[in-house]
Amino acid sequence: MKNPLGYGLERVEETPSTQDLAQEALRTYRKLGAILARMQTAGRGRFQRTWISSLDDSLTCSILFWDEINHPKPHLLGMATAIAAAGAIHCQLKWPNDLVIAKKKVGGILTEVMSTPQGDKITVVGVGINLNQRTFPEEIQDRAISLYQAHGQVFDPLSVLELIGTRLELLPNPESWQQLADAWAVFDDTPGTIYQPPTGHPVRAIGIGSDGQLIAENNNETVAIYAADSILGA
Repeated sequence: MKNPLGYGLERVEETPSTQDLAQEALRTYRKLGAILARMQTAGRGRFQRTWISSLDDSLTCSILFWDEINHPKPHLLGMATAIAAAGAIHCQLKWPNDLVIAKKKVGGILTEVMSTPQGDKITVVGVGINLNQRTFPEEIQDRAISLYQAHGQVFDPLSVLELIGTRLELLPNPESWQQLADAWAVFDDTPGTIYQPPTGHPVRAIGIGSDGQLIAENNNETVAIYAADSILGA
């Protein structure tokens, strides 16, 4: 696929959420490729969680996929972005959007579909990666990690974003999961992970199905899961 950054990059010092800035850009049909914030104060993750970053400690950005306008399977663009990010920072992946190092979360991907005034649907993928944190709050330090903690060096957010864009160019515009399956498999750490669906009991991951869904085992039955939370470290 084409590098979304070819449409240009907007950089801001601080914002509640780059996803909200992306929505504002779409309201005026500004064709930005990405929005990058030095600090994000109320970013959101899956299931309406908050992602907060300090100045230059994280990559906090939103990528707008203009060349994939009205994409029939936007979740595949999010998973492609996860693959590109894993290649850029040399980490593993847990379905559907967790970037992990040593079983700890180093980042995540949020895929949203937003509309222009003309009614076009644009996939906007939010990317959050822990880059330069030395420590984390006690309540998450057992399951969170930064690239600095993993590698002992400081990372530049813009450089990481540009590398993700370059990695996206190596992937096809995914019309089916099978076009991404081999690339995902290189980084996959999903099998064996325990997931908690929004309803029901925890399940154990087996792998990923033909449309990118989670295939899991539940009381000796094989089930397909389309939304769930991984229990990191499990």
